[in-house]
Amino acid sequence: MHELLLFGTIPASRHTQLLNILSGISSMQPSPIDSEKHLVFKPNRPPGSVGSLKVGGAQDVNVQKSQMQAHTLGDLFYMQMVAEVDGREKGEGEERWVLQFRDLPEVARQRTVTSRLIADVRITSGDPMEFMKALDYSHVSTYTISGHRFTHHSASLLLYRVTLPANALKSDSTSDGLPQARLLDPSGTYILQASVRVQDGSKVETMTKGVNELLSLKETLKGVVELEIGDRLALDTRVR
Repeated sequence: MHELLLFGTIPASRHTQLLNILSGISSMQPSPIDSEKHLVFKPNRPPGSVGSLKVGGAQDVNVQKSQMQAHTLGDLFYMQMVAEVDGREKGEGEERWVLQFRDLPEVARQRTVTSRLIADVRITSGDPMEFMKALDYSHVSTYTISGHRFTHHSASLLLYRVTLPANALKSDSTSDGLPQARLLDPSGTYILQASVRVQDGSKVETMTKGVNELLSLKETLKGVVELEIGDRLALDTRVR
């Protein structure tokens, strides 16, 4: 699957204004994201090898094995396990884990938007940490995102900020002697991500339709927030 993307940033002082504008454009109320957990994993194996997906004991992890193995050859990539939560009330709902692979974006000159291959695999049962061990990946970091989602035709709009957990910060980031979680960007700036997913990137018509939809959205939001191509190096998920 291909993902087409454009990005923009706004200061925290304009957050409410942009929420209202996006609600009007999409004709929907914002869907809140209170705290979506992202676990980042790094492969342990050398380049060119394929990790085993066998999980011992009573583990029962159902995944699309061949889909993920296709991305384990050649370059090594970081992958993320993302927790989606059913239920909005604190303490309610059940976590649903999704394994996310994001490829290095294509060179920007080829398109007027960021384009990359992606794969999302739902973990329908079993322990997600044991599953990543079976893939021969180690957990290296954790972060959460909070914000709101919108849908505009085929485009998904995500307005969010990134928060680092307390144990990811230096010892001087404390309050009353206790470590505190803190925004990755201390200024409080929000990121607006506009994306369209195309099932078959080899079909020129569907790719062109997705690109045109993002460019139309960019024009609609002109003067409100400037949507631009993402920094290819910042979106590079390869292990160095």
